[in-house]
Formats: sequence, C-alpha cells, structure tokens
Amino acid sequence: MHYVTTALLIILSLVVLAFAVQNREPVDVAFLIWSISLRKIFLILGTYVLGMLSGWGLVEIAKRLLEK
Repeated sequence: MHYVTTALLIILSLVVLAFAVQNREPVDVAFLIWSISLRKIFLILGTYVLGMLSGWGLVEIAKRLLEK
C-alpha cells in the first residue's frame, strides 16, 4: 500500500508541476480601485484555497446550526 501512496503522490506532484510551468505568464487582476499583476498559477491556486476555506466555513456553520 505504501508504494501505491508514493506513486500517487509522485504523479500528483508531476501534474501540479506541469500545470505550474504552463501557467507562468502574468495576468492583471483589478478590483475596485486596486490592480495587481501576478502569475496565473498563483491566481488559480489562491482562488482554490479561498474556495476551500469558505466551503469549510459554511460546512462548520451548517453543522452548528443542525446541532441545535
């Protein structure tokens, strides 16, 4: 089982690395009066992390509401 886990981890790491290499060009992001230029991979990963955190927060709120 250890070999399967290691193999999956290596494959996932290679996929993430290929994704990062292909999305290196900078993009401009604007919000209201702010504007920033950052690499596409950071924008995608940041959006993913914020989505995970907000989803986790909503699940925790729902659990607390259902416990009462």
